[in-house]
Amino acid sequence: MSEKITLLIEKLEFETIIGLLEKERKIPQKIEIWAKIEIKYKRNLLIDYMQIIKTIKEVLIDGKFFTVEEALLSLCDKISAINPKIKKIFLKILKPQIIENTVVGACIEKKF
Repeated sequence: MSEKITLLIEKLEFETIIGLLEKERKIPQKIEIWAKIEIKYKRNLLIDYMQIIKTIKEVLIDGKFFTVEEALLSLCDKISAINPKIKKIFLKILKPQIIENTVVGACIEKKF
């Protein structure tokens, strides 16, 4: 028997190049990642949080994306490739320092 389990990664923070503005292309900025990854869980099935976090960081640091939307689509593809038991991914990328007095970003939810 299998159950639906949602893995959570909250408030993963690091710096990367992401954005269209000239200063965003030159100076890494802090971003914040939130993820919910729904899996069809079976006993002894392991989804490694550290592998997912490593993948998120690699994709976003190496990608140097121009838009948050492009970054989200790429992340969904890479994370879903980690394990075929992944059924749904919700990702949110926030940019807390790009606009004074607010936090901006985007999110995606994709089913597999």
